[in-house]
Amino acid sequence: MRMKWQAVASLAALAVVVSGCTVAVGGSASPVPGQGPIVKAVDACSLLDEGQLDALGYEAKGRSVPENKDRNQSAMCLWNTKDDVEPSAILNVGYTTDIDFNEYIAGAVPKGDPQQIAGFSWRQYPSLLSDDCVLYALLGDKSFAYVSVSEPPLEKSCELAKAAVPQVAAHLPGGQDAPSITPTAPAKTEPGGPLLSADPCATLKPDQVAQLKNISPTGEKDNSSAVPNATYCLWDDTDGDEGQKAFEVWFGPSTPVGDWPGANNVAPTETVDVGGKKWGVFPNMGGLRATCGATLPITDTSSVQVVSGFIGDDTKTCDAVKQGLPLVTANLPS
Repeated sequence: MRMKWQAVASLAALAVVVSGCTVAVGGSASPVPGQGPIVKAVDACSLLDEGQLDALGYEAKGRSVPENKDRNQSAMCLWNTKDDVEPSAILNVGYTTDIDFNEYIAGAVPKGDPQQIAGFSWRQYPSLLSDDCVLYALLGDKSFAYVSVSEPPLEKSCELAKAAVPQVAAHLPGGQDAPSITPTAPAKTEPGGPLLSADPCATLKPDQVAQLKNISPTGEKDNSSAVPNATYCLWDDTDGDEGQKAFEVWFGPSTPVGDWPGANNVAPTETVDVGGKKWGVFPNMGGLRATCGATLPITDTSSVQVVSGFIGDDTKTCDAVKQGLPLVTANLPS
């Protein structure tokens, strides 16, 4: 389970994430004699239902942060995107009926003009997070809601936030009915093809590994915890604290070639042709300096990835990968 939402919550709330994401709103129940009006607790996580979250591409279960008026903090709820949805993102929805918006926003200058969405005027304000797009709607003197998305580049975050706004607005007092959503999450690809029962460690024989400088002759197979159904073989480096990184071959029986982390929506910087098989090469894969990756489609829904790198000399980052591609290609399953 990804826990990226915690970073957003800590910056946005400066508080420990606990259960019970509630905010007090005026209720109609009769007060107990000698006490003030009874208030009804509303769960901020209820501003999106499971059907809306599924269609938007987020996990059904949200993580909640309670309102803290002493810290000028509204209640909020955070959701991660589902594992099969790219780009990975965090949706944060907040709501309060008893915090002054001007004090909350602390003098921040709005970005752009207000936008009329689902019966409310929404306006973007800057955030502590550079990739966070947050839109606010004022509901009353001390009442407001917000929708924010963080993790992708800012432009994409705003696109995702605007998609969620009308769904959230439908649960706010005076909001319009939510429009229907075309699900953003692709159908899960079932594993199949020649990689399904293949062993990634069989792609390099000991005498072939010997052609790769500072790479161990024996590889170790494991299952991926991040890429569904993927397995990989890791040949460790043998140069101690020197620059060479381990050599890895990954099999993705349900991973299209463009869906590997670090390669999604990114064009390879070059193509290496090995016997008619065209590998896409990604120096600094996923933004990680000193890491190089290469990907090859096997079928429309399966692919292979080779990863290695070099620390301390950027000119050597892709050396081991490029040296290993002909060796790996020759041993791929038919």
